[in-house]
Amino acid sequence: MSSPAAAQALAYSPWVARTAVDRADRQLVTQLFEACGATDEIAEEPLLDHFTAMTGPVPGFVAFFAEAMINHATAQGIPPEIADRAIRQLFLASGQMLAEGASAAEHVQGMVDYAGTTAAGLEAMRASPLAELISAGLTAAAQKAREI
Repeated sequence: MSSPAAAQALAYSPWVARTAVDRADRQLVTQLFEACGATDEIAEEPLLDHFTAMTGPVPGFVAFFAEAMINHATAQGIPPEIADRAIRQLFLASGQMLAEGASAAEHVQGMVDYAGTTAAGLEAMRASPLAELISAGLTAAAQKAREI
């Protein structure tokens, strides 16, 4: 388990089994991986590369987004330690809220429907190439996973 989140039982570990693996063994694999966090059996082994790209780099991609937000805040004159604390709290709260209830898409749409300040930011991000750039980054990470 290479995920730094595994030691805190916060990792996500997908796994693949052949059809010959019986139910009892599948339950055992699930229990083993649950010691590191959440887990799912997936149908195809090549998909593991995509999961390595998406969930393996904890907290790399999220930390990059947080870093960008902190840099924006400090460029506006907010003291670095306050910007850091505020963004850490934002991501802590966001992670907990996303872990329960509504899906990510539902959270985004709820903010857009509310039509407040976050909606303005989300609409600007939706109109930008940000989603495509994130996809390109994940594709590069999945390609690297295939190579190693």
